[in-house]
Amino acid sequence: MKKILFMALSLMTFCVVNAQNVKDEISKSIERAQNLQKLCDEYKTCGDADVDGYGNSMRDAAVFAIANSEQLENLYKREIGESKDGVQDVTVKKPTLDEWIALASTIAGEGVKIKDATDKASSAATAAKNLASAASDIKNPMKAAKAVKIAKAATAVVTFGTKAAPILAEESAAQAKAVKQIIDMLKSGKNL
Repeated sequence: MKKILFMALSLMTFCVVNAQNVKDEISKSIERAQNLQKLCDEYKTCGDADVDGYGNSMRDAAVFAIANSEQLENLYKREIGESKDGVQDVTVKKPTLDEWIALASTIAGEGVKIKDATDKASSAATAAKNLASAASDIKNPMKAAKAVKIAKAATAVVTFGTKAAPILAEESAAQAKAVKQIIDMLKSGKNL
């Protein structure tokens, strides 16, 4: 009897600790999504194809990450039957395995955008450097002012990517890990 009681208490403790870990991860994810949203709100193109291609890919990946984070939080809260304010709600329809798998595929799409941005990063940095160098070589003050403006905008795009990349990498990894764990749990528990 003591063994059964001990096992039941251990299982309950594991579930509470695991649920708390997931809630902590969700709050970290929300914070990362807010940081990405702030960066995206400040993002502006510069007019150079290489630099803008990089910046747009990075922005698209960030938009995917933000949307995936919100969707993941919603699916998780539906899975445990909890409302936005943390109140237990038994009327919530649990998500299906297909919904989880669809989220996993959109997270993979986010990864494709990140890879696309990564592939364009070096050419964007080189283009921004070349724009700054070319701006300093222009003798006509009117043309130089315009070139400096474009060079600053290109540098801002590269800086945007530099700031967004580590947040995106962390968020994408956390999303993929969470979805994999939940899908494995659903499959193993035949909780469909």
